[in-house]
Amino acid sequence: MKALTIVLGFALVVSLGLNVAIRRGSGSAHPPLEYFPDMVRTPRYNAFEANPNFADGMTLRTPPVGTVPRGLPPSEEEGDDNPFAADNQAALERGAEMFNTYCVPCHGMKGEGDGLVVQHGYPAPPSLSSPGTRSMTDADIYAAITNGLGGMPSYGGQMARDDRWKAILHLRKLQESAPAEAAR
Repeated sequence: MKALTIVLGFALVVSLGLNVAIRRGSGSAHPPLEYFPDMVRTPRYNAFEANPNFADGMTLRTPPVGTVPRGLPPSEEEGDDNPFAADNQAALERGAEMFNTYCVPCHGMKGEGDGLVVQHGYPAPPSLSSPGTRSMTDADIYAAITNGLGGMPSYGGQMARDDRWKAILHLRKLQESAPAEAAR
């Protein structure tokens, strides 16, 4: 056992000595040897730049089928039902805030299509209390908010998923309070 300890101690001292000697001798005049330099410094391509690595020459690739953006559940699994209850006060308040931020500029405070952008020459959107909108499912409205519809842009990138559902809760409250004869 004592002999093994002496041999291992000697090997350690020799190893440390060689390490120090090699490091002092390498300096900046002798860069380290690179076995695969392409792996260290790979060529970089900008998003829309031609890329010779692919047959079609495109750098941006279509994501594989079935992939989901990090942190988000698949949109196909949203379902038809609003995950928030109509009597959830916190969800209604947040929905009103989201509606006022994203919907009011075009649709107006009551959702009648009389927002500020309409007053400045933009085409009037449909009334949200119209029979057509009232007959839409929550999932249909969610899809319209997420992907846009007609002249309406997509708000999928600006509004969180939960906030879109909460805005629909507020819209349904507005539709309940709108008189039936005002629904166009």
